Amino acid sequence: MKTPNINTEERLRGMLNKAGLPVRASYRRSEVCAVLGCSTRLFWSLLDRYEKDPETGSPLRPDSLGSYMFGRERRVTFDELEDYLRRNDTFHRKYALNPR
Repeated sequence: MKTPNINTEERLRGMLNKAGLPVRASYRRSEVCAVLGCSTRLFWSLLDRYEKDPETGSPLRPDSLGSYMFGRERRVTFDELEDYLRRNDTFHRKYALNPR
């Protein structure tokens, strides 16, 4: 289990608040799109990219989003949204081009 990053959790809670959503265990596609500010097309692309590393269990690509089926819809957990934000912050910090 990953150690929670307070800053990332607080940021996600703030994003949920701005989108007018309560903190819940999971979110529907439209809610995830509202929180991340992305289109439905990008949402499905993030889900399509998701694949776990068989050895570590972590996603092979940081720019992917894990989900699960609930009834007839895809849902994303609060923890996965938090982990997605953390992964992408770290990825961009490590591999971003230096503008100087």
